[in-house]
Amino acid sequence: MKAVPFIAGWQAGPVVAGAFEARLVLDDENLFAGHYPGAPIFPGTSLIEALFQAANAALGGEARLAEIVACRFHSPLFPGDDLRARFTLKQAGAGGTLVEATASGRAKAADISMLLAPSGGELGAVASAWDQAGRGARSLDASFIQRVLPHRPPALLIDSALVFDLPGGAPALLARKAVTTGEPCYPGTLIIESFCQACGLLRASSESASEPRDESKLPVVAKLAGLRFFGEAVPGDLLEHQVQLVVRTGDGAVFSGQTVVAGRVVLQVARVIAATTSLSLLRARPVVDPKGRGASG
Repeated sequence: MKAVPFIAGWQAGPVVAGAFEARLVLDDENLFAGHYPGAPIFPGTSLIEALFQAANAALGGEARLAEIVACRFHSPLFPGDDLRARFTLKQAGAGGTLVEATASGRAKAADISMLLAPSGGELGAVASAWDQAGRGARSLDASFIQRVLPHRPPALLIDSALVFDLPGGAPALLARKAVTTGEPCYPGTLIIESFCQACGLLRASSESASEPRDESKLPVVAKLAGLRFFGEAVPGDLLEHQVQLVVRTGDGAVFSGQTVVAGRVVLQVARVIAATTSLSLLRARPVVDPKGRGASG
C-alpha cells in the first residue's frame, strides 16, 4: 500500500454521453503491502483513490476530490483481480462534477458517489481543541494498536492514540499520524484510511474488558457517507483524528469526526459504518482461472 500520486494501469474507454468504462488489473504487490498480512485485500480507500484517478483523467486531470457523498463496499478485491468499473459523469454546481461509479472484481466490489471540484477549493475551518485529558483518558500503546488492527507497515497509519469520554459520556479517541519524508504524497484517501484505523481502535477500546476478542474476525469498513476534503498532507504534518463512537450495532459500529492538521480541519466525516468479516473467508478466496472465470479452491 504505497503512498503514490498515481495508480498506473487503468485502461479506459472513451466518454460517451457522460459515461465510460475502465479496467485495472491489480497486479502491483505494493498496493497490498501490510494490508491484512496472510489474507491481503485491496484497501477500500485505495479503491476510492483508483476510481477518483480514472474519473479525473477522463475530465482532463485537473480536478480534486472534494467529497465522498456515499460509498458502499460489497465484497473484497484480491491480488491479481481484474477490476472493472463503470462511470457516469454529471455536472454539479461551481464547476464541479458528480461521479457515480460501480466497481467489480469477482463480484460487485463497491458503489460510490463522489464530487470532483476544480483545484484550489475552500480552506478548512479552524478546529477547536479537544480536551486531551478528558474523563478516564488512557493511552493505547503500540502493542495494543498492533494487536487490534490487522495492518502492518507500510499500511499501518496510526502512531499513537488516546481514548477518553466526551462530556455526556460518548466514547472518543484522539489518534495521531506523523507524515514522514518517506510519504511524499499523502492524499485525502490515505487520510481516510488512517481515520478508519482510528475508528477500529476506538471500537476495540470501548469493549468491556470481560468481552473476549474474536481473533477469527477482522474489522472492515462497510459504508462511508458525507466525507468532505479541505486539503492534503505533506511531510512534516501531524494528522490528528478526532473520532466519536456514535452507536454500536452488534459486531458493527458507527463513527463520526474530523481530521486536523496544524489547527485546521482537512477532513470532515459524517459517517463511517464498520463491520466485521471472517478471516477464514478471506483466506479461502476463490481462485481465478486464466480465462478470468471464478473457481473454488
